[in-house]
Amino acid sequence: MEILSPAGDFESLIAAVQNGADAVYVGGSDFSARKSAKNFNDYELGSAIDYCHLRGVKLYVACNTLIKEQELNSALEFLAKIYEMGADSVIVQDLGLVSLLAEQFPRFPIHASTQMTVHTLDGVNVLADNFGVKRVVLSRELSYDEIAQIRNNTKTELEVFVHGALCMSYSGECLFSSVLGGRSGNRGSCAQPCRLPYTLIKGEEEVTKTLPLLSPKDLCLADEIYKFNKLGIDSLKIEGRMKSPEYVAKATKVYSEAKKIGADREEIEKLISIFSRSGSSKGYFYGRTFADQMSYQDGSKISASRETMLEAKRSFKGENVKIPINMFFYGAVGEEIMLTISDEKGESVTVFGDVMEQAESRPLDEERIKEQLKKLGETPFDAEYIEVVTDGGFVPVKAINALRRDAIEKFQDKICMSKKREKIKTFYRKKQNDKTYPINLTAEVKTKEQYDAVRGLSIGEIFMPYELYKEIKPENAVCVLPPILKDSDKVDLEGIEKVEINNIGQFALCKGKKIYTGYSMNITNSAAFSALCKLGAEEITVSTELTVNEIKNIGTDESVKAAMVYGRQRLMYMENCVIKSAYGCKCNENEFYLKDRLGIKFPIITENCRNVLLNSRPTFMADKPGDLMNMKLGANRLVFTTESKEETKQVVLAYQNALEGKETVCDCEFTRGHFLRGTF
Repeated sequence: MEILSPAGDFESLIAAVQNGADAVYVGGSDFSARKSAKNFNDYELGSAIDYCHLRGVKLYVACNTLIKEQELNSALEFLAKIYEMGADSVIVQDLGLVSLLAEQFPRFPIHASTQMTVHTLDGVNVLADNFGVKRVVLSRELSYDEIAQIRNNTKTELEVFVHGALCMSYSGECLFSSVLGGRSGNRGSCAQPCRLPYTLIKGEEEVTKTLPLLSPKDLCLADEIYKFNKLGIDSLKIEGRMKSPEYVAKATKVYSEAKKIGADREEIEKLISIFSRSGSSKGYFYGRTFADQMSYQDGSKISASRETMLEAKRSFKGENVKIPINMFFYGAVGEEIMLTISDEKGESVTVFGDVMEQAESRPLDEERIKEQLKKLGETPFDAEYIEVVTDGGFVPVKAINALRRDAIEKFQDKICMSKKREKIKTFYRKKQNDKTYPINLTAEVKTKEQYDAVRGLSIGEIFMPYELYKEIKPENAVCVLPPILKDSDKVDLEGIEKVEINNIGQFALCKGKKIYTGYSMNITNSAAFSALCKLGAEEITVSTELTVNEIKNIGTDESVKAAMVYGRQRLMYMENCVIKSAYGCKCNENEFYLKDRLGIKFPIITENCRNVLLNSRPTFMADKPGDLMNMKLGANRLVFTTESKEETKQVVLAYQNALEGKETVCDCEFTRGHFLRGTF
């Protein structure tokens, strides 16, 4: 079972390796979900890979952001560099990049990022069977029992988070930072609005103080990892590429020791003191624990003693990791002295030095030679076995030292070179997208009143959530599955012909049906679009984080392209109920909102005892008919959540007028979403 540590810079990488990490994950200058970390340029990445490999540690490179169409070739070029450098795997979020890796880098192990929101056995299998994904990083919201159910039914490698920051939203399902300020969490620029204070509103009444209601405590499972070992989990991941080298050192040491000999409570407390939000919790290990998981204090409380910090810093100031090697020295009068170094993996080098002369007085004895060969100093090697064969000749001690240094240098070079790969040419050619579609307006409703409002208004297709679909049993509507549908969440799709899915694993659930995909699939490039086509999607809704021009330039002729052109965007999808945690299990009593420091209210909707946080204002584009036409959509989706029956009708009529070229206005507060401003 691997201990996988974070490194946001080279000092943190050293801290991880010197404290027992089996593998380290880092980010490059681009395409990393931690843009504000120092990260590694190309030269530093090469040095980091070599540093790890010399010490028997693996290095994974995170390329775990959504990739836009114009970035695909640059992303592939970056992957080609780290592939050649010998990176042990790449951690990926973007489905388009996953598909291109599978095609062009068949020898490069792919790890599916937690940003892909894989939380079911089907999700693991779809990625492994269709894209050759070697490892899946599971969503942090899974309990031990849920992880065990997946582990017991797949041979695909599984990685779980065991320590560090927790997001309130499922990773890959958060648009909060993106919508509020354009800083996309899916693009590595999250501004963490979830750590800010909010007030819970019930109807018009404030029912909590102003608190960081969306800020969970940090995760700590150090005293539980023996269960993962017994279960057969492949990798335990520590979060923290933006944290200090001291934190990385202590976290790695605690978990490395816990794996070997069991958890030490005193050492765990020291780790928590270096960085934590109001202490720590076990996250979802035993399921939802609501308020017990939350940190309602302000900020991060760092209280580590000076001694603890110095202890952590000292732990990576020397060479603690020693790889055992064997040495064979041969010396005969009249011949060049020779030294062979080898390791348990079969790597070896042989070097030659000065000619051994006849000893005039005192010959070099075996022990003296061994004494010089053992002087490996600050190298990552330890001479476990030394054999000396000599006939009693003489060479200066400095000649033996030079021979040793030469051999070690060449041995290091050979180890590093053995991990390198051949150069690879990458390419991305977008498939044509010349097909034109008739102007089609579709609607997604959440209530029966909204359904009644739209079904007589010449709407192309009507989408509705599973619960409403089962209640009213409509003819010819599309049943919408939520982004999170765990293996324990039972749904009956018998007799339902059309289904919109919002998670990669739901393809397996909907075989034989007409499949649509929602914007939770995070499609930002044509390669991802094509990947969904191959899986069987007939209509694909692109990401809401794209501009008009970006939407225009993606897609293929294989499937219908759709976009959400109206509606309140889903900002967060939460497993832990913010209402129950802060106020009590009262979500059915009234409408609930979160109010921020500026007095802006964000509606909260409850789905299957999970929370959905909606934007305060709907996206509106009916007064921009030119932009609507310019996106070359096969389906313009209107998404209704909190609207009344009359408001729903007015919106539909406004968009119908727009698509007919008639002028229209909106008299309510609205936003343009990312259609005009984009993300960064």
